[in-house]
Amino acid sequence: MRLGLYIIASIVLMSIVGIFVYTINPGNYTIEEFKIPVTIPIAVWVVAPMIILMLASVVHMIFYSTRNFFKFKKWEKDTLSLDDALYWSLLHEPKAHKFNLPLLKQTASLLSVASVKVDGAVDDISDKLRGALTLVSEIERGEYVDLKAKKLANVLSSTNPFVIQNLMNRLEKDENFTEEVLQHNDTYDKQIFNKALSLFAQKANFIKAKKYVNIFDKESFLTLLTRVTKDDNLELTKETLDEFITQLEPTLECGDYLRISTIMMKHLSPDDNLKLWREYEKKYSKAEIAYLYLLFEYEMIDKAGEYLDEHNEDEFKRFRALYDLKKEHKKYKITDLMNIRHICDA
Repeated sequence: MRLGLYIIASIVLMSIVGIFVYTINPGNYTIEEFKIPVTIPIAVWVVAPMIILMLASVVHMIFYSTRNFFKFKKWEKDTLSLDDALYWSLLHEPKAHKFNLPLLKQTASLLSVASVKVDGAVDDISDKLRGALTLVSEIERGEYVDLKAKKLANVLSSTNPFVIQNLMNRLEKDENFTEEVLQHNDTYDKQIFNKALSLFAQKANFIKAKKYVNIFDKESFLTLLTRVTKDDNLELTKETLDEFITQLEPTLECGDYLRISTIMMKHLSPDDNLKLWREYEKKYSKAEIAYLYLLFEYEMIDKAGEYLDEHNEDEFKRFRALYDLKKEHKKYKITDLMNIRHICDA
């Protein structure tokens, strides 16, 4: 019952009782306290205990209403904290929150170290949580979301999976952003940089790529080189190739040199390609097999024999066997003795 209504109802009840008693007995009743006589109508004596009870009840109700009010405020504050904790957990950026109620603290505090993933649609949630779910859904669908417009750019960490995925999405949609990442690669997560470099290698030519030779990796270089065709050399020159190989030499293996040499067969004449790889095999020991492979591919059998004679007999055993066969039967090819993928094991 509301306090105001209770007081009004009590006053009405006391008035009815007082009037009823007064109509029955309008007389007075006198008591003496400390030798002082107190004379009050009987109706007042009857109503007085009711007044005291009413005042006591009002005090009681005010006390418990106040206590419940502050308890409700704690619930209300904890509800807002829970809503906020769920919001950050949905964004995979859990934060510590303070909860006042012990029962809630025992369970909700787990959200300070947990990331929440929602499968399916959810109804009857706060606008804040709905906004978080919408943001996550858009990013997971491959859309790019402007986090700055949502005031999250400086709040979410650079290692947040949604931040990384969002930037990955941007790379797919914005070619200019790809070069921005390459130019400021130290400010972006490694995954984003690798993705940007891979996409760049799939579209750029060697003139553009040359600007970033210092940050190219082997995989992206080979991706770029594989795109070279007879009709489109992607502006590849020997000088540019030298720069890339010099930069990537510590990571290149025999198989990589072999792959590069076969690609260059599309771009260079046999004489120019052999000259190039003769130079490389002197500079890089892992390029020797690539050069020897080209000699056999171009049917330069005598030169292949001279090259084999320059090395120990326990080296290039399969090539030596092929050389002996070629001297007798020229129709034999290197692939008759070994799979091209295993040539480097020769």
